[in-house]
Amino acid sequence: MSSAEHADGDILRSAGAGKKVIHGSALRLGANLASLVFALATATLLLRHLGVEESGRYVTVMSLAGIALAIVDQGLNVSASKDLTMTARGERRALLENVVGQRIVVASIAWVVLVGFALVAGYPREMVVGTALAGAGIMLVAIGNSMLVPLTVDLRNAGIALVEMLRAFVVLVGVALLVVAGAKLDAFLAIQILVGLIVITMVPLLVGRAGVVRPRWDRLRQRALMHTALPIAAALVLGQIYFRLVIVLMSLISTPKEVGYFGGSLRAMEALIALPILVASVALPLMASAAGEGNLRRLKYVIEGLSEGAVIAGMLIILVTIRAADPVMRAIGGKEFEPAGNVLRIQVVALLFIALYQIWTVALVALGRQRQLIFTNALGLLAVGVFAAALVPHMGAKGGAIASVSADVVLAGLIYWRLHVSVGRVTVKTSFLVRVAVAALASGATLLLPIGDIPASIVAAIVFLTVGLAVGMVPKELHDVLGPKGLLRRGPR
Repeated sequence: MSSAEHADGDILRSAGAGKKVIHGSALRLGANLASLVFALATATLLLRHLGVEESGRYVTVMSLAGIALAIVDQGLNVSASKDLTMTARGERRALLENVVGQRIVVASIAWVVLVGFALVAGYPREMVVGTALAGAGIMLVAIGNSMLVPLTVDLRNAGIALVEMLRAFVVLVGVALLVVAGAKLDAFLAIQILVGLIVITMVPLLVGRAGVVRPRWDRLRQRALMHTALPIAAALVLGQIYFRLVIVLMSLISTPKEVGYFGGSLRAMEALIALPILVASVALPLMASAAGEGNLRRLKYVIEGLSEGAVIAGMLIILVTIRAADPVMRAIGGKEFEPAGNVLRIQVVALLFIALYQIWTVALVALGRQRQLIFTNALGLLAVGVFAAALVPHMGAKGGAIASVSADVVLAGLIYWRLHVSVGRVTVKTSFLVRVAVAALASGATLLLPIGDIPASIVAAIVFLTVGLAVGMVPKELHDVLGPKGLLRRGPR
């Protein structure tokens, strides 16, 4: 990025903005792949140390904390990113100070609600204490992340990627030390406080001392921020809490063992759920810029390209999981978690729809249609509640997984409907879907090979990508970035 682009704010409108979004997505994808490795190692230590029932309690509390984080951090970050994108550079610092102030207020309220819910639900004392500790850590993470929003706006994703990877690494180290010490549930949940402190410590290193701001609460500006932030946060959060909501519902209406199986599967794929969210967040400034200029053609081009990438990634993960689910759950949790493999096979299907509706959601946010998202996501939330109430009592963890996937399908359809109304026909091309189907069929055939599950999964992934490249499945822009002339090229940039 040149200094001129920084100075005049044209980076989001430059010809290279699209490549920066793809590069940023690839960079954060790499960091998330590293985080995924850390998360799987963490899950292995946790599940084996705590066992099925205690693991279920841990994932339940972290799901509650995850809902709060989705509101306070992810939802409000999208709002702040959009506001900063549309604000002149000279006025951004004052706006950011009020963003931090807003984050402190909302995080405090979220913490009170979290602990209150744990008390009202009648959770055991260790879960209530753990909820308070994890919630405090979530507050710290959210405050630190609010000061990192300018990195997203300027498409400087290396710092964001570093923080995401460091968070996962700190959790892994903390869990490993506590396992050696023979710690109990609440100690593992307290690790989130350490994570939050480290995120805050990283802020001056990434944005410089000048980028560290004090919180402010200007009444008029706070009112304006709340007016735009709360609808966006509500819209995004309703679309991100389905898996977490299901396990919270299961903790109230199902057995601890079924909650443990569902939680074990959720831990195995939780890092994957974050991937489409981060890709959408990287693309938001570009979408907001195009929408602000009224350039619907450019906006639709971005949406369609990202949607094609989502379909490719979603199909790849689904195909790999068909054979890999059982050995993955055995490796993570031991033999007692093997029944969670069937739950994982069901849950992972939702990733395809999550990836699509996250992209479409951010597009609607860029267009200022967040109130429509509240309506669609509320209907989707109602659907997951109905599906869970009908399926969980009879099918346990599998019923919870089916409920989650079904609700995500409903939500994707509803959000696409509103996007279609707002900008017209926006979809992937039929010819592209045919190419994906050809690659998927070729890959699916290899899953029948009489070899080990993991080798079969690796072969299936290689065949899917190889055949896909051969038939032109990969979009040109993504191929250019990932190919020999992109991220894989040799020598200095």
